[in-house]
Amino acid sequence: MVGVGFLSLSACGGGGGGAQADPISGSPPPTSSPSPSPSPAPSPSPTPSPAPSPAPTPSPSPPPTAVVWVGPASTAPQGASVRASLQSVPWATLPAGALILVGPGEQAGPITISSQGTAAQPVEVRAADASNPPVVTSSIDFQGAAHVKLKGFVVSGSPWGAVVIRRGSHHITIEGNTLKKSYMGVNISDGAGEGLQVIDNLIEDNETHGIAIAMENTAQAATSRLAGNTIRRNGHHGVEVQSSYYVIERNVVSENGRGIGGASGIHLFSRNAAENSGDHNIIRYNFSFNNVDQLLHWDGNGIQVDQWCDSNLVAYNVAWGNDGAGLILFDTINNVAHNNTLVGNAQDSGRTASATGDLILSSSAAGSYRNANNRVYNNLIVARRSGAAGLTIDHATAANANQFGPNLWAPHPEGSAVVRKGNATARSASEVDSLLGSSGNAVETLSFSDPSAPLNHGLALTRPPSRSGTTPSDNDLLGTAPQAGYSFFGAYYTAP
Repeated sequence: MVGVGFLSLSACGGGGGGAQADPISGSPPPTSSPSPSPSPAPSPSPTPSPAPSPAPTPSPSPPPTAVVWVGPASTAPQGASVRASLQSVPWATLPAGALILVGPGEQAGPITISSQGTAAQPVEVRAADASNPPVVTSSIDFQGAAHVKLKGFVVSGSPWGAVVIRRGSHHITIEGNTLKKSYMGVNISDGAGEGLQVIDNLIEDNETHGIAIAMENTAQAATSRLAGNTIRRNGHHGVEVQSSYYVIERNVVSENGRGIGGASGIHLFSRNAAENSGDHNIIRYNFSFNNVDQLLHWDGNGIQVDQWCDSNLVAYNVAWGNDGAGLILFDTINNVAHNNTLVGNAQDSGRTASATGDLILSSSAAGSYRNANNRVYNNLIVARRSGAAGLTIDHATAANANQFGPNLWAPHPEGSAVVRKGNATARSASEVDSLLGSSGNAVETLSFSDPSAPLNHGLALTRPPSRSGTTPSDNDLLGTAPQAGYSFFGAYYTAP
């Protein structure tokens, strides 16, 4: 076990493991204390601009019941009460439906928000000028809050999580903020409730995780979502979910894992079998690329469903250029992985090529039956690394009852195996069918729209393969519904 700050690394052999979220470490203390100097953030590197995610149709907002202006009295809107700082706002006594407008400039913290809105009348805390947002230099900490939205802020240099949601806070929306150069981007922990929305934020250059969710396993009447965020260049995992019943969708996750070994882009985690967290999550419609593990050479995966994380759905994601697998299922049962596009992963030359791949199923020990009853189909897999297969099923998993296929592979550029199962390998479609005990698999030359521009959907096929795959029920990454005559491999359907 390797420790970094308050976050530890739990290593699972065969490709599992990674830094985990401590339930409290990313949170400020209950009372204000002097802020330590923030740790230096890594220097930013260029990242391509993501393709925009579809925006939901906004519902009309009721007029605010009260307006609070945070800034100089001379610029306050008519009728607003005036506060000099965010720390001086009477958060606990604000009426439901209150609007807090915050002018430009720097705001000290930590700022503890305990306001009680309602579904019909949420409390909104918003930048007054989206083009000149307020900059908060410590944590914005939701404790016991309900139905509150935070929008349009920059939080930079917090010694804790830039935003913390805890202690029963529920129906909290964190939207359109920049959360950077802090100990952590978003920390959801310590008894946080349901209906949490972290959407359309830029979360970058944080010391540890981009988003970390500690163990909250209750099935939620109101779904919690992480959606439409750009999460990049964070020291540990981009997204670390030690929880259940979350939807993680339409995020762009890249270049995470710079500060610790064993990290990945999107990571489901459970501390042990008794904890039984990381279950019943949905990971869909995400881009995950260029995530790294240059310290331990275990992970750096695009998406990892880790040990004891069961019954999850992983679908319509695109992963490329990661140090580890595009997708790995490690010591986990009853998951479904379908319609993912996995291209040119397994980039870490410090890891033996035969032990890696674009899609990996592995177990912690020989003879383990823990990695079983997973269904893997309709995925599009392109291996590019010398000696690495597109699909790797390790020795400890090879005899387990997992269901594979149909899937689509491009031929390996060296003419070597596209599937490795224990000691056995397969190169052609007929060999894949035989080795995996399935039918309808395809291995053939593929034509992509623009493989140099995956964020602009360049990994969609320009012509259908010879086989069509299993007809799904959901729309693809571009919103295309399944139609007769289409091919259904990968994150994008292909018209005839």
